[in-house]
Amino acid sequence: MLSNAGSPKFDKSAAGAAGGDAAVARRAIVRAVSAGLTLLRRALPQTCALCRADSGDALLCAACRAALPRIVAACPRCALPSTGALACGACLAKPPPYIAAFAAWAYAFPADRLLQAFKYRGELALAEPLAHALCRVLAAREAAFPDRIVPIPLSPQRQRLRGFNHAREIARRVGRDFGIPLADGLRRTRDTPPQAALRFADRAANVRGAFDANDDFTGLSVAIVDDVMTTGATLAAAANALLAAGALRVEAWAVARTLPPGPAPA
Repeated sequence: MLSNAGSPKFDKSAAGAAGGDAAVARRAIVRAVSAGLTLLRRALPQTCALCRADSGDALLCAACRAALPRIVAACPRCALPSTGALACGACLAKPPPYIAAFAAWAYAFPADRLLQAFKYRGELALAEPLAHALCRVLAAREAAFPDRIVPIPLSPQRQRLRGFNHAREIARRVGRDFGIPLADGLRRTRDTPPQAALRFADRAANVRGAFDANDDFTGLSVAIVDDVMTTGATLAAAANALLAAGALRVEAWAVARTLPPGPAPA
């Protein structure tokens, strides 16, 4: 006789329904908290997250919003500045695995300060203006939107250390605004050293094969979201994993793009 013969049978359908109800409840709580924070910002005077001047009900004052470095004309494949917004020579010679790239800002002052405060100091409220900036750029696109949004995952060790996944916080807000489902079907296969600590030349090797898709993306178009796109190595490695899982096309979306040496965009 089985040791648990007297225990009640596990009803998978009931468990699945309960799990679905719990997920719905969690989403409702998140929406309620977000709405509550919005009301609090409107009711209480705010100070700008960058310069600490009065900013009304916004997290950034008008002057700091105007100072954020935008890339006016970018290569549609890698999001680096390009005359006439045409594909750059590097992408024509060696196209990346993602078919398109979008970035809201150049990774320069004061955008870099904003992203660092969000990512390393855990100022999660900044996810809203970061996602909003990315949404503003994406809203001008002419192509159809992807079927899924996938945030760049952290390794379990780094997620425990940081307490949150910064890419997911941005991605879920972008997905909410455009009505695109968020998919968590990408995982890190190993805990790689932070890209920021490496030379540009070493970054591609650091993340090569570092991602694996544990969902089926057959026939889907997917957008990968990250906070900063530097060499594009991380996004390329993630794109290769999604393409191997059947994705039809992959795009790279980032809040900021690191520029090559030279004058910053106006």
